[in-house]
Amino acid sequence: MEKKISIARRMAVIATVIVGALIFTGGLYLNAWRDDQYALYNQGLSAYRSGDVQVAIKYFDQSLAVYKTRRQSTWMERFIYPKPDKELAAQASFQKAKSLLRANQAAPAVQAFKESLELNSGNLYLGRDLTEKEYQAFREAALIVKYDLELLFKNNPEQAQKQGKGKGKPGDGKKDGKPVPGEDPGAMPGKGNRDTI
Repeated sequence: MEKKISIARRMAVIATVIVGALIFTGGLYLNAWRDDQYALYNQGLSAYRSGDVQVAIKYFDQSLAVYKTRRQSTWMERFIYPKPDKELAAQASFQKAKSLLRANQAAPAVQAFKESLELNSGNLYLGRDLTEKEYQAFREAALIVKYDLELLFKNNPEQAQKQGKGKGKPGDGKKDGKPVPGEDPGAMPGKGNRDTI
């Protein structure tokens, strides 16, 4: 006696095979997918180490562009792909600033340092689920960026004045014969003399 397979059952088997094939194909695609943010950052580092700073700047810019584009992802893309890496974007901006300094472009370097500090100010990680070691690593990276930016201002007073960080002309520290807070800390150790402010 021959059993007849219903049309509904045949359709269910065909649908299952099609869905399985789609899932398998998607899995193969995701297995071969690479994150351009990391790849471009690594190419920029490689170019920077070989001394080709213009190419390095281009790659770091592209890595930052990938980060900014992927932040605008649709819900489906956010479900499938990993989040863009904010800390890597901060490092790309920092490396871009160093490359710009090597290329003697101080003004764009200041902007790149600032962008790096906007992405990783060093104190945005307190509420996140990080280990103490991870928190210290992010904080230390931000402190290095701040130090390099301050060093740039110290070595290039013209840039500091453009950014409002310079000391100005000699004698500007007093207003109507009175010291301006922060300009004249006083001659006493510790917090200084209260009467000088």
